[in-house]
Amino acid sequence: MVSLASTTGLAIFGGLGSIQGASSKPIKLDYSQHSELYPVHDGTQYLVKDFSHLLKNKNLGLSPAIVENHLGLYRGYVEKVNSAEKQILAGDLNETAMKHLAFSLNGMALHDIYFSNMSTDSSKRSKALNQAIDESFGSFEKYFSNLNAIAGKMPGWSITALNLLNGKLINYGVSDHSANFPNFVIPILALDVYEHAYMMDFGTDGKPRYLEVFGKIIDWDMVSRRYSATKKLLG
Repeated sequence: MVSLASTTGLAIFGGLGSIQGASSKPIKLDYSQHSELYPVHDGTQYLVKDFSHLLKNKNLGLSPAIVENHLGLYRGYVEKVNSAEKQILAGDLNETAMKHLAFSLNGMALHDIYFSNMSTDSSKRSKALNQAIDESFGSFEKYFSNLNAIAGKMPGWSITALNLLNGKLINYGVSDHSANFPNFVIPILALDVYEHAYMMDFGTDGKPRYLEVFGKIIDWDMVSRRYSATKKLLG
């Protein structure tokens, strides 16, 4: 059963059912439960996923050092949103918890999608995803150019999301996880363009090279499956 979690600025899948034997250790991706698509909540807390395979992939185009540093940020967001939710639900409406209830939830979710996007295996877009892209942008080339153009302008994220109000795929720019992002949209692809995502490998002016690398490691099978899952919400 899929549940929908909504925060100010971002609507996402917040959980994918109960995970038996959940613990604080990173969980392996379980394709039978679709835990690879979106963040997983075990009924008590959000779980850290195991993306260590990315560190071992020599063809990724990103160094193990930058990936490990980035994964550390992701794990921090999981910890902060879990803490914030407990405090808010207990009635402790302190400023830090109220901020991280949105900021770290979105940070966790977007990084989850970002790392899940990555693969050097061969992949292709589904017929349904191609049709949706064509309906919104006219062609895949125009869509991907738009995604990269937003990435070039934004200091945070460039995201492809399904707008639940009009049923269209639209690319959005997000500056700091929880700002400049509308409700009723669900990301199916997330591109992190904060400097921490590329500076260690490509330098402060290396965003264009980083975008080129990222474009080669998108798991379109995963993006297609996310689109199929979110599309069902439209009925």
